[in-house]
Amino acid sequence: MDTLLLQTFLEVSRTRNFGKASENLCVSPSTVSARIRQLEQHLGLSLFTRSHHQIGLTPAGERMERHARFILSAWERAYEDTALSERHKRRLVVAGVASLWDIFLQQWLNGIYRDYPSLGLRAEESTPLRVVEKLEQRMIDVGFMYEPPRIRDVVVEEVATVPLRLVSSRAGQPLEKAIGDGYIRVEWGTTFASLHESHFPQRLLARGRVNSGRVALNLMLDCGGAAYLPDSIVAPLIGQGRLHGVEDAPVIEMKAYAAFGLHGEHQALIADLLGRLDV
Repeated sequence: MDTLLLQTFLEVSRTRNFGKASENLCVSPSTVSARIRQLEQHLGLSLFTRSHHQIGLTPAGERMERHARFILSAWERAYEDTALSERHKRRLVVAGVASLWDIFLQQWLNGIYRDYPSLGLRAEESTPLRVVEKLEQRMIDVGFMYEPPRIRDVVVEEVATVPLRLVSSRAGQPLEKAIGDGYIRVEWGTTFASLHESHFPQRLLARGRVNSGRVALNLMLDCGGAAYLPDSIVAPLIGQGRLHGVEDAPVIEMKAYAAFGLHGEHQALIADLLGRLDV
């Protein structure tokens, strides 16, 4: 199947508009329509509903969307693997949740990039769910996350302890005020949620809920508030007087894990590289 058909399908799915999809793909609207029609004929199914200039996915289209993303990702990886240059003898694909890149993965990647010139690298910032999905589908070689995945034939190693500290944009703010109005709840995973509930069973519903520590930090710095964030990230800001630790607030410790295939071709390399983690 022509991958252009899948790319066009995903763009129409994303924009819900044939005209916008054609602009983004730098082709004519008639070309977009022809590609979608060709894909539907190939599958023998309708992928989109069209009524009153509104476009939606059919149930078949919704199922196809997930498979199309997987096929294109797998094809891209196959191409890169087979087209490695003479200089890059091996290739490693790494994925991790956003905050771990901020805490230690970026520095780790920099060292690998500098010290392993014959190693081709692909690094991805992703959500916890996508990291697990890509591990299951063997689309990445090693993934980093806060919750250990339960996947067959995958090795999981604890690689770091990440203390999360409650900080506020206001100096001297009492604990009850910090977790009340203006509190920004960061979704760090099920372990954090369980520990958070045990410490604050009667808390008010947070006005802001985000799944990224970086988003919470920027929101707090710009608009004020309080949030649980990694100690290594907020320490410099506390030193600058831009953030303030909340007295009497419990520190919640999270574990960071690395996961990789039990029978992967890069097992020895990954073990060596994990030994370089400085956390």
